[in-house]
Amino acid sequence: MSALTTILTYIQEHPDEVVLEPFQYANVIRFGISDQVDLPDAEKLFPDMRLHVNRIDPEYVKEHHDLLTTFYQQTEEKQKDGFQDVWITTAHLSDRQLYLVDLSFE
Repeated sequence: MSALTTILTYIQEHPDEVVLEPFQYANVIRFGISDQVDLPDAEKLFPDMRLHVNRIDPEYVKEHHDLLTTFYQQTEEKQKDGFQDVWITTAHLSDRQLYLVDLSFE
């Protein structure tokens, strides 16, 4: 299982251990995960107090569309035709002891 799938599955399966951050944008959902959780590639994916932004590979989006749709359904404004691209922004918010996971759907 890829690091991305592990992280998204963790968020999905542990909603009581994940902080859902307030909505700021209609097409974005943001989570905070305790930095005590052992996540794969944490040093690489969650740089300390810096944003790490990546467009999720289109093949991954196709292969994991159902998983990503569960998060898309939580956004405030859904487009009639769904989403094509997904961007993930991650960071380690060491001052809050959280890993930030931000999914942006376009």
